[in-house]
Amino acid sequence: MNWGEIQLESLKKMFLNSDILSVDKLEEYKKDKKYKTYLDAMPQATNEAINYILENGRSYISSFELEKNDTNKYNLPKLIDKFKRIHEISYDGNNILNYHTEGNNVLVIKNWSDGNITIYYESYLDRITNETSNDYKIDLDNQLLSLIPLYIAGELYKDDDISMATQYLNEFMSQVNTLKDKDYSFSPDSIRTVYSMYV
Repeated sequence: MNWGEIQLESLKKMFLNSDILSVDKLEEYKKDKKYKTYLDAMPQATNEAINYILENGRSYISSFELEKNDTNKYNLPKLIDKFKRIHEISYDGNNILNYHTEGNNVLVIKNWSDGNITIYYESYLDRITNETSNDYKIDLDNQLLSLIPLYIAGELYKDDDISMATQYLNEFMSQVNTLKDKDYSFSPDSIRTVYSMYV
């Protein structure tokens, strides 16, 4: 499901049309006063939906190979693009690492003499804007992408039909919470080190 398809599915939830809506006509719909206000507001609503999913349902986990420096301090947001918070640290060396964090974002390692350190971290995704191409694919599973139109319709249809809008939002949040219950549980504020000892 790409960005254009998300917009189209959102419109379908808000409008009962006798005509079949098409992704190919989205640019035309953006000039139609019937749809324009809703389509203009969809990027922000989409970003809100994505943030809700990442914080309450399923985090987007990326990895980064840390390179040793002379200060033993690593400012992760400066080193890692779109860094949000640490998920896990993996270390395959022989030592038991002596490390801590300063202010959640600065990793301090005092005895890294061998092996490799991989930072697994929760990542932000690129924001959707009014200039985003309809062909753009948001880097989430289709299972998650299919929930976004529920949030969009719930947020943007409040002034038209509060009852229907509330139903969409409730369904969105229920589905996100179900995903969280099924996923591996972890504490985003904890660091878990994995050791692989060489013999």
